[in-house]
Amino acid sequence: MTIWRITGGEGASGAGERAAPRYDVVEHDTPLLHVAAASSSSWLRMSGEVDVSNAPAVAAVLHAAQARMPADVHIDLTGLAFMDVAGLRAFTVAAREMHEHGRLLVLHTVSPHIDRLFRLIGWHTSPGLEIHCRPRV
Repeated sequence: MTIWRITGGEGASGAGERAAPRYDVVEHDTPLLHVAAASSSSWLRMSGEVDVSNAPAVAAVLHAAQARMPADVHIDLTGLAFMDVAGLRAFTVAAREMHEHGRLLVLHTVSPHIDRLFRLIGWHTSPGLEIHCRPRV
């Protein structure tokens, strides 16, 4: 089991303990998708659905997160109910850009259907992309 520690954020605790990020900035908010960011760390939380209609907005949010913090970008996908190929493309393009700068785009709590879609297309091996907390089969 990997334990993540966010340094410099509110509520950061001692070494080896997970400090929950405080999602205090709304990056995107529509009836279909809500994206919140932790201003003091490189975490995002997405809930709703990502599809062709909002994939450009997701790409913009990911780009802004990369520019805001000079570290790996972590995205909590716990609340994401659906993602289509346009959404996957937004994530893989952002991951490739981050890879060029020696950084990762790390997806957390990926649902089984999103994980399966990444694998079917073959984009789960995209440079700079790490799918963490994969669903158990």
